[in-house]
Amino acid sequence: MFASRLTQSAASQRVFGGAMGTAIVAASLVTAATPASAADGTATVTLTVDGVSNSVTTAATTVSDLLTQQAVSYDSSDLVNPGYQATLFDGMAVSWTPAKRVYVRANGTRTAHRVVGDTVRQVTAELNLPVGAAKSTRREAYSYEDARVYGPLGAQLSADETVRENSVAIVHKIRFAFPDRYLRINHKVVKDRSKLVRSGGSRVFKEGHDGRKHVVYRNRYLDGKLTSQRIAQSKVVSQPQRRVVRVGTGPNWVGLAACESGGNPNAVNPAGFYGLYQFSISTWHAVGGKGIPTDYGYWEQTKRAWKLYKGSGRSPWPVCGSRL
Repeated sequence: MFASRLTQSAASQRVFGGAMGTAIVAASLVTAATPASAADGTATVTLTVDGVSNSVTTAATTVSDLLTQQAVSYDSSDLVNPGYQATLFDGMAVSWTPAKRVYVRANGTRTAHRVVGDTVRQVTAELNLPVGAAKSTRREAYSYEDARVYGPLGAQLSADETVRENSVAIVHKIRFAFPDRYLRINHKVVKDRSKLVRSGGSRVFKEGHDGRKHVVYRNRYLDGKLTSQRIAQSKVVSQPQRRVVRVGTGPNWVGLAACESGGNPNAVNPAGFYGLYQFSISTWHAVGGKGIPTDYGYWEQTKRAWKLYKGSGRSPWPVCGSRL
């Protein structure tokens, strides 16, 4: 059983209600003993009970006798200055601070302790509880224990807050891990308008691809549960390349090419016509082409066809021009 404690007002009534006479004593601790007592065998001392000081004239001979006489419930875990067996003398200063019951929960067990410290910082030191801190490392996993004190109602207390009776100190296990992974960087799709694609259609001008990045996470675990995750390091391994799609606003190039070459950019007519739109070499060069049409793909061949169409209309394709 833990001894009951007096409130300051109740303690004052119980301790000082029976004091007799008026004594003049110092409020601070006595630094030099005054062995002489009054002629009637009494001594006048300054008694501080749980922070409240008063002057007491008593016939008690020891500190423990004085506390018993003043109805102070005490035990060996309380903070008493001087000790319980110290002999009283006139002008002596005696202080008593009751211990508080604090529970410590660690490794699945709970134990009760009595402490005299007032703040979380003092109680933590008094109970020799672990106080850990996060490291600045980015990649090496580590763990530590850290004690946190919670009030009787469950609210966590800061380092300088007062610890009350029945507070609980919990020793938490904290771990940091740094898993890594490769993530995809999605490529973008860009669309533009082009006369080189038939109106209402679209065609890929440039194939895009996704990029990759290497990411290192900083995971924090409290008692085995993940409580936070953030990116500690990120590095792009390969850049994404955007995909370019051209949306058509031009003539029906697909229909023209289907009629002229079956849609084959490498088509060659023995009569001397080449590619999708069956250019002659002279016509190809006249519209700025180099080499021969079959050296190039859809975009270059259609670019030259568009230039020819702007200058001459459908006439260069007397049979298939109606498809445009």
